[in-house]
Amino acid sequence: MEKVSMCQSCSLPFNEEHAHFIVKEADGSQSIYCTNCYKDGKFLQPNLTMEEMIEMLVPILGRSLGEEKAREELSRVIPTLERWRKENKGLRNP
Repeated sequence: MEKVSMCQSCSLPFNEEHAHFIVKEADGSQSIYCTNCYKDGKFLQPNLTMEEMIEMLVPILGRSLGEEKAREELSRVIPTLERWRKENKGLRNP
């Protein structure tokens, strides 16, 4: 699996500061998801919509960017992530 720079569900950066949030898959490989979103091969909130994810993250990112700018940034980034690309294609999440 290709190494990714952020969680492919919530966009948490996979940098040195956040490395401990990267999930390990059952085979020991590095997941593309973080511990806030994914565990044991399943999403912690499997029925969460992309819009709900964005609204859940706005207050967090808004602390540094302001809520309007955070919503704009998240609305641009979240739809490009693997979890939501699958959803937008009509595929089910694992």
